[in-house]
Amino acid sequence: MKRWILVHAGFPMITLLGKILPGKRDRLEQWMINLNNSLAMAEFPGEPKKLLLLLPHCLQNDECAHRLTKNVLNCAGCGKCNVADLVKMTKKYSIITKVATGGRLATRWVREIKPDLILAIACEKELTEGISAVYPFRVIGITNARPAGPCVNTAVETKKVEDYFIRFSAER
Repeated sequence: MKRWILVHAGFPMITLLGKILPGKRDRLEQWMINLNNSLAMAEFPGEPKKLLLLLPHCLQNDECAHRLTKNVLNCAGCGKCNVADLVKMTKKYSIITKVATGGRLATRWVREIKPDLILAIACEKELTEGISAVYPFRVIGITNARPAGPCVNTAVETKKVEDYFIRFSAER
């Protein structure tokens, strides 16, 4: 019920506030993501049978010739981005991993796979929209860093991702 209120009332209010106070939008959205994460983890009954890691395509180095949206295992492992490290982790913990070019594809992956829990990496805007779009699926949002600006060559703290894998995987 708390997540329902957050998704159906909280996120729209934050979106409106973000338009009124554009300089504070990312912080407001991050606050909502953190609140969602707390609620999703508190409501989760235990170890998920199906855990989905959703990656944004902007994590991949923009000069890479390998296409990952069809199959993340196409990663060459060159080390120019976080994808190779994430692929290694997902193999180690047996996590389903998909790369999405946007919200519609991410929503499609969720509806097809029907995971018990989703770990989603994206910017604040995409995470708040995505959490709302796939409700009632439980989503743990992890924001990406944008050293080169939005939507290109982003990064994620792989340690933070692995901490969630350890917490929610059978290999504790």
